[in-house]
Amino acid sequence: MLFLVNALALFVFFNIFFIIAQIKKNNGIADMAWGLGFVVVAITSLLYQGDYSIQALAVTALVLLWGLRLFFYIGLRNWSKPEDFRYVEMRKKWKTNVKLKAYFIVFMLQMTFLYIISLPIQLVNLVEFELTMIGYIIVGVGVFLWLVGFYFEAVGDQQLKNFKKNPENKGKILSTGLWKYTRHPNYFGEALMWWSVWIVSMASLSLTNLFGIVGPIFITYLLLYVSGVPLLEKKYKENAAFQAYAKKTSIFFPLPPKK
Repeated sequence: MLFLVNALALFVFFNIFFIIAQIKKNNGIADMAWGLGFVVVAITSLLYQGDYSIQALAVTALVLLWGLRLFFYIGLRNWSKPEDFRYVEMRKKWKTNVKLKAYFIVFMLQMTFLYIISLPIQLVNLVEFELTMIGYIIVGVGVFLWLVGFYFEAVGDQQLKNFKKNPENKGKILSTGLWKYTRHPNYFGEALMWWSVWIVSMASLSLTNLFGIVGPIFITYLLLYVSGVPLLEKKYKENAAFQAYAKKTSIFFPLPPKK
């Protein structure tokens, strides 16, 4: 029943954001819905099941911190700005029935992806289990790794924001700070956080929660091969400065830069 309740909550949530996007004529609003959608799943799961165990509360807290930060970061940045180039290209490609296609290809598809990725959140609330000492250790390891991932995403975003704010950097490529070790520290951080959420969910040592690994695998695949890294790499493929930067900097996992 929990899975159905979450599906209905997300359906209502994404329809509200679709309506807002059509009013603003900006499908980029879907990006704002992304982080907040996970908050909806976390809160709905926790309240519906009423399981206030350590691992359930830990996962809920981590998802709230990540989701709300991302919502406000993207919201403050994009609310009054023109539609992102990705969605502009979609409109040009679609030509007809733009609203209908946006509804299914952008909002409903994103809702489906979010639902799959959120499986560890749902399962940690579904399975009740008294934590053992090993379970507490697993929670601690998961939270620690999550904080590392959060640092890479939040600090990476802030470093890029500060870099772009400086007019002297126009046309240049950020290659300092976390961006010295990976070309996509924010995407690496996001992937690590979702693996960490799954690790925390496994504190119950339940085989059922093991199936939640589908979530981090799926988000990592999307970031590496679909909607994250590939889009930005393609955007800068003709940029000589970026290509020089790419030759010495890891594409995803942080590594010392090549000489």
